[in-house]
Amino acid sequence: MAILALLDLPLSTTQFGEQTEISLPAVCQHLAVLRHSGLVTSRRAGRTVLNTRTELGDALLDAGHEG
Repeated sequence: MAILALLDLPLSTTQFGEQTEISLPAVCQHLAVLRHSGLVTSRRAGRTVLNTRTELGDALLDAGHEG
């Protein structure tokens, strides 16, 4: 949930690591699970991969805030 909450704007894997103090390999693993679940999408912007929350990710995050 913490990673989903950070995705109000597209972030790179490195930016995630800096903001969460989670190691880059761990961030990559978390993002892979979120992508596989349809909660995050990734797109290449030059040499950087930007990660964005999907509509499903938004709905899950909203539901978590309501409960």
